[in-house]
Amino acid sequence: MTTLCATLLCAILLATVSGLPVSDFESNITTTVEIAPGVVMPRINLGTCCGSQPKVGLEPWYQAGGIGVDTALDYGVQKDIAAVLKQGLVPREKIFITTKIPAGIGIETGFCIGGADKAIQQVKRDISELGVKYVDLVLLHAPCLIASQNLAMWQGLEEALAQNLTRAIGVSNYKAENLEQLMKGSKVKPAVDQCHMGVGSHDDATIKYAQANGITYEAYDAMRNCPFDDPELLSMATAHNVSTAQVCLRWVLQKGAVMAVGTGANASHVGKYAAEDLDLYSFTLTDDEMDRLSKK
Repeated sequence: MTTLCATLLCAILLATVSGLPVSDFESNITTTVEIAPGVVMPRINLGTCCGSQPKVGLEPWYQAGGIGVDTALDYGVQKDIAAVLKQGLVPREKIFITTKIPAGIGIETGFCIGGADKAIQQVKRDISELGVKYVDLVLLHAPCLIASQNLAMWQGLEEALAQNLTRAIGVSNYKAENLEQLMKGSKVKPAVDQCHMGVGSHDDATIKYAQANGITYEAYDAMRNCPFDDPELLSMATAHNVSTAQVCLRWVLQKGAVMAVGTGANASHVGKYAAEDLDLYSFTLTDDEMDRLSKK
């Protein structure tokens, strides 16, 4: 055993024996994570839902260092992403594209009845709208009411993976019980589960289940419940010389999740927001700060 290993082991043992807790939070966070064999995803991705417009936001995002974009067939903006890629403003090979097909919720009613064949058709539709040959990650947008329908659609994504239409497959809005049921009949484990998560609103049971089973947990709408004017949050932001928004987003990263975060539609502001959203690696929240934020 090397001296370094021995030192680390002793530190862990001493913490355990003395009753001091070993941190449950990540601190040394890399900018990417391997979500499936050979598939590396950015931890911070540009969200394109609900007012975050890629036609004004994608180029500034890339210029600020962002290499991931999250979209969906339901969002109605994939052709805007295609237009930006076609202009050569953002090289396709340099960007990680996540998309989703309607399931449970979506632009087409009764989609869950379509099964595997419909799932493959919708993946191809995503690819066509985006103007690319493949995507990096496809998600089922939400669970259906019947577990067998989830499995049938998942089998369609497994086939899309086998056809090299996508490099990885996953789900969105799945709770722990949905994941457990799906994995009982699947050949490929979901690479990602994307759910609403942020300070003030988080499903700890599902986060724990996903991480225990090697499924990357991804947050969307992480700013929805961020208590921007909370005195404790303001104090943390001042201590780290960052904004309150950055504190809320950093909390997500240290909980072990990746994220999709929007930058809005105001062309004069998206560059600033992109730079701020991506600048989450220059500071680390203490365990005490993480605990306090987790209780908000």
